[in-house]
Amino acid sequence: MANLKLQIEGKEVSYQKHGDGSKPLLVCFHGLAGNGFYSFGKLIPLLADRYQLLVLDSPGHGESAPFDREEEYSFANLAARFKQVVDQLSAKPFFVMGHSWGADLALHFARHYPDRVLGIVLLDGGFTFPQNQPEMTIDYALSGWTDYMDNCASFQNWQAVIEEYRQYTKEWDSGIESGIKTIFRQNEKGEFELLVSKFTVLSIIQAFFREPFTDVYPFIHVPLLLVYPDSPSQLDGARALGIMQLQEAIEDAAIRKIEHAGHMLQWDKPVETADAVSSWLDEKCHSATKA
Repeated sequence: MANLKLQIEGKEVSYQKHGDGSKPLLVCFHGLAGNGFYSFGKLIPLLADRYQLLVLDSPGHGESAPFDREEEYSFANLAARFKQVVDQLSAKPFFVMGHSWGADLALHFARHYPDRVLGIVLLDGGFTFPQNQPEMTIDYALSGWTDYMDNCASFQNWQAVIEEYRQYTKEWDSGIESGIKTIFRQNEKGEFELLVSKFTVLSIIQAFFREPFTDVYPFIHVPLLLVYPDSPSQLDGARALGIMQLQEAIEDAAIRKIEHAGHMLQWDKPVETADAVSSWLDEKCHSATKA
């Protein structure tokens, strides 16, 4: 499906719409260095018959124009930008779902615009990185991402891209490959390079440290679902701490673990992930209707 476009403050924003407009609306925020289709392409066909999905490309990702200044990539500013986007596309309250970086964005959106948000779905994000990973200092994170963008963000041929991204999932297929194609461009040398810039990536990493997810939790007063994987086991301690913090701060917080899955749990176990999300959404939609 081709991306749709609109203009916000002179910047192009790219998005996709799926499903019936009469169904509950689910606004989707993708992870760092990806785009909407890359993060949610496997879930869209599993959810679009029950909900209307608004799948957004964040600034500097996919087909959305980048910001010019580092501070514009703050979570507060991104939330304000997407508030303008959603206001142009729908007047009704909605659920937000985010994967990885997008999960943090979903939390911040709900903090700043609680009157618009019915509930939050976090897909392996908004509860561990970086605050609950002691080794993840800002210098360490910036150094790691700088090295990645300098040395690992371009590939001589498409087969090299496939070999890299096969490592990110236990269930490689053509649908995943199609999503990966949307986050790369081919340069004049015939090499494949990520669409997202190093400036955008490093600006976002700064935001993680300046606006910690733990500072957002006390402002969340809507139901929340965290769906997380069991791999890698090295993050078990960080996950346990994050879950405890969520449950202590947020009154209605549900937790669902997906077995035999990694960070790209929506690639590894799309059916199980979609079932976890849809069963929770159905419950919350039913509760809202009764109320």
